[in-house]
Amino acid sequence: MNITNKIHLLKHDFQISVSTEKKLPRFVNSIIIFGKKITLIDTGVKDSYEKIFSYIKEQGRSIDEINLVILSHSHPDHIGSANKIKTITGCKVMAHKGEQEWIEDLSVQYKSRMVPGFYELVNKSVKVDELVKDKQEIKLDEDLTLQIIHSPGHSKGSINIFFKEDKILFTADSIPLVNDIPNYDNFNELKSSLKTIKDFNDYNILLSSWMEPINNLTKIKELIMNGEQYLIKLDMGVKQYYSSKEENTLENCKRLINNLGLPLVYINPIVHRAFQSHLE
Repeated sequence: MNITNKIHLLKHDFQISVSTEKKLPRFVNSIIIFGKKITLIDTGVKDSYEKIFSYIKEQGRSIDEINLVILSHSHPDHIGSANKIKTITGCKVMAHKGEQEWIEDLSVQYKSRMVPGFYELVNKSVKVDELVKDKQEIKLDEDLTLQIIHSPGHSKGSINIFFKEDKILFTADSIPLVNDIPNYDNFNELKSSLKTIKDFNDYNILLSSWMEPINNLTKIKELIMNGEQYLIKLDMGVKQYYSSKEENTLENCKRLINNLGLPLVYINPIVHRAFQSHLE
């Protein structure tokens, strides 16, 4: 999908194996930037490189022109094809220091965050060649500058990316979707990052990892407000059902998910960990 002549959004469908019988359909977006060279923001799951390569060829460009991959964070649906793309093209990989260890050593990430079907989504680690910092600017072309915005919460090194000339903001997974799975490492940091997005008024188009582009400012404000309200609702529930962040069973997670009327598949260690972060 063309956002501009140079900035394209590509959707990747995949499934999470919740159990041997049940698969949860999901999708994630990556961004392809056609400048003098080609830059990718996120790479989808481990087989997404095939779709990325096909799309690039359909645009009359070569995969050999890929010289940079920027990873918004380390979760498997964002880094799944990074190793394959780097191996084939020799491109450079950039990410925030807070994500480096989990990108470069999948076993460390999996031990800390046992996502169902983890190794079906990503099967190889990849080396980060350069670390990005908050407010850093990356000049891709004369009229194409990316500004890095450190946006912790969903994960400690999550970044948002502002396309300065085009007035486009990519928020990755920083905006919670109402009734979607509570999936974040730090509630207070996520709340703060969401406020930063809310207070940032210099963009006309909002892109994220999980939705179509929005170019209506009223709809953007509504989306952010709904995300804030969802976090408040979750926080109230956590404070009702959790008494300590040291709880090591899913019993209170189950009670809270049931009380909120959310899908039972959300009763898992990832969500429990997100709820515990409210008590920090």
